[in-house]
Amino acid sequence: MYRKALEIDLEAQPDNHLLLSDRYRYMMTVLMEQGKIDEAIKMNKESLARMLHIHGREDHPDIANEYLGVGLLLMKRNRLDDGLQMFDKVIELCNKLGPGEDNRTTLAAALSNQAIIRQQQGDLEAATELFEKSLAIYVEVHGEMHPEVAAHYLNMALIYGEQDRLDDAIHFIYKALQIRLKELGKDHPYTIDCFRYYLERKLCKAAAINEKGLTLAKAGGDYADAVKLFLEALEIYMEMGCEVHPVTASVYENMAAAYISADRLGEGGASRADAPKIYR
Repeated sequence: MYRKALEIDLEAQPDNHLLLSDRYRYMMTVLMEQGKIDEAIKMNKESLARMLHIHGREDHPDIANEYLGVGLLLMKRNRLDDGLQMFDKVIELCNKLGPGEDNRTTLAAALSNQAIIRQQQGDLEAATELFEKSLAIYVEVHGEMHPEVAAHYLNMALIYGEQDRLDDAIHFIYKALQIRLKELGKDHPYTIDCFRYYLERKLCKAAAINEKGLTLAKAGGDYADAVKLFLEALEIYMEMGCEVHPVTASVYENMAAAYISADRLGEGGASRADAPKIYR
């Protein structure tokens, strides 16, 4: 239908009409979603040429947005370094154009896509910094409770998860979850996915704490500190609804061993007694 609308407008509108460029841009988006990258590139080139002809200069918000489309297409082609350079061009243009809302969101999109490229290239430190810059702009423009902000919180959570920064990952996924619950409701697929990832990160944290306590206990270290770690892991498992689960039983058993090693036999026996109940 977009293609038909474009054909009609090409006959009805003058060459310098903005509507034609919009039609090409819509077609580019549709073709990208269909995976028809070569055709999308042709539409992007046509749209960009018309925009340059209409505005007569490069430093215009519409041109920055067109270059953003070029960068996205380069990413689709897996030409990541070329994509980075194109997004650099978008960032330079947006900074030159000033603080308008459209410019800020285009700037944020360019930073976000650069972050995705850096993440794919394994440069997690650079990716984190770029995501943080992009997130700050989206919060400034849209406020805290916006779907785009939620998406960025999720990106931050994912990249912190890759760096084993579990507390930071949990913090941001929780913020994303609160927005999606409010804006989309608890039954929306995006909310469900967000909640699933939140649970995964919390359980990963509990497992890491349990392992740390076990390592400390096996090394003959401070058993009191080991017990504190086991209790912390146990609290998370309980919070996540794992009262009757093998992972919880293993924490009880580890805690019992630590108590017994510390000559706190009564507490050790009680903890060990709790573990078999879970397997019944």
